[in-house]
Amino acid sequence: MTNVLILADIEGSTACLQREDAQLFNDGWVRACVGLTLDLNEICSSLLRAGATHIRIKDFHRTGYNIFKELLIEGVELDQGYKSGPVIGIGDVSSYDLLMMVGLHAASGTPGFLPHTLTSKLAEIEVNEHPLCEAELFASSVADYGLRPAFFSGCQEACSQAVWVIPGLIVCEVEKPLREPAGEIRKKLAAQAAEALITFTRKPDRLPPPHRPAGPFDASITMRDGAAVAEKMRKRWNLQGSGDMIEFSAPDMNALYWQLIRIAYLTPAICRSLEFSLRAANLAGKVAHLWARRRLNKLKINLRDR
Repeated sequence: MTNVLILADIEGSTACLQREDAQLFNDGWVRACVGLTLDLNEICSSLLRAGATHIRIKDFHRTGYNIFKELLIEGVELDQGYKSGPVIGIGDVSSYDLLMMVGLHAASGTPGFLPHTLTSKLAEIEVNEHPLCEAELFASSVADYGLRPAFFSGCQEACSQAVWVIPGLIVCEVEKPLREPAGEIRKKLAAQAAEALITFTRKPDRLPPPHRPAGPFDASITMRDGAAVAEKMRKRWNLQGSGDMIEFSAPDMNALYWQLIRIAYLTPAICRSLEFSLRAANLAGKVAHLWARRRLNKLKINLRDR
């Protein structure tokens, strides 16, 4: 019995081809949401055939409401919106075995297609003198629950970074612009994801263990919007640095992740009412998703051609 958690982002999907496709309230985003949903359908179908007991997809792009549930295959759980814990943003993962990361991107300040870590407001993030990618953040956030990182997809640079921090991870490149039809790329995504699952069930030693990098971690962040914003963040969170840089240390990856979340998204007032703030943010995500569903009906996208 193998339960699979999939974290799904949009930049590395087959239908996100330019910056606007990753941004809300435009037709490119709607098409990218369809493309991501179809990518996941192919992957999940393959995983179920390979013996997955249960699959949960966590929608992990922007508002957390991008995937069209009505287009998903049956037998797959879709989880949308963000939670404060137990795992940051994700919630309860205690019943899962494998982590798969689909459609992710490269780290802030590195090459690749739409590279960023958490938000483009953080122009560069170096931790212990290396760029920090989301693959490392996400994999480490679920490690205490025993989830093993097994599969990752994204552009070539994103895949290279993921394998560098998690050796042995099975990856599938989705290069931009696409070098072959989306349907063919989806078949490769599905085959590689199924290979990761089969490897786990037959030869588990070949997959990476739960990702637990040892601290402490020294972080250096360059703020996209310059010195004034950096100074504001330093004062807000009592951090060090100068100019457009913010610097801090964290004893472990969870503490590092939370500090980055605070800098990227929060204020002290929001932290004091985090559950209420998350409910409000998730409601805004649902509203954006309703707009996307209405546009989907008007665009009359031919799913057979995608």
